[in-house]
Amino acid sequence: MDLNYNSDSLNYKILNTEDGTTSFWNEEFQEAYHSKVGAYREALEKHVQACNIVQLASESNQIDILDVCFGLGYNTMVAIDEARRVNPDVKINIIALENDFEILKRIGDLHVPSSISDLRDQINQVNFIEDPELLFVYPCFNIEGENFKLSIIMGDASSSIDLLEDNSYDAVFFDPFSPKVCPELWQANFIKSVVDKAKPGALISTYSSSRQAKDGFLASNCNIQEGPLCGRRSGGVLAKKSF
Repeated sequence: MDLNYNSDSLNYKILNTEDGTTSFWNEEFQEAYHSKVGAYREALEKHVQACNIVQLASESNQIDILDVCFGLGYNTMVAIDEARRVNPDVKINIIALENDFEILKRIGDLHVPSSISDLRDQINQVNFIEDPELLFVYPCFNIEGENFKLSIIMGDASSSIDLLEDNSYDAVFFDPFSPKVCPELWQANFIKSVVDKAKPGALISTYSSSRQAKDGFLASNCNIQEGPLCGRRSGGVLAKKSF
């Protein structure tokens, strides 16, 4: 993985990954947003394919997705692209939770496949608010495009999760930084809050195979299995909410 400093911030470094897409390294958390095998590949295999987004799109004209820790948006962009590919009439509604304005503003710098470049550009055109005081007035960014609506709720996910209705989402992408550096989002009570938002039978994907992740999903009325390896030593947790 090549490492280059972003010219306008020392908090982030551009990462060029093996599938030709770009990601970033976060200096505060000392972790990358994606593994070296590729940002696009990881989104496709570990989240979109793992949560059966194509199957959902082929069976219904509406999909509701919860994207916890939106980051650079790859999981959402690839999900929209894959769903539209198999069902041009599908409507995809995504609620995303994120707390970092700076990383959102770097979406426009991403080198991505042509299939999602339009989505990257649409998200990048949003006028992200930088004044923290305005968060109380404008807590959410709404982006509407062909076949999709994306709402990014800004703030601490452990609090903003409570804004959402239970049993509402066909799939959940759970993608915080690791339990080692972001333990609060891997606590059993937060995982339960996330699981509560999923519909019975919905799949919840994450890259982490930690004991904390496994125990959290098991304690939240989920069946778990190993997800796709995608260049990692472990496939992480793929959870299914019990009926």
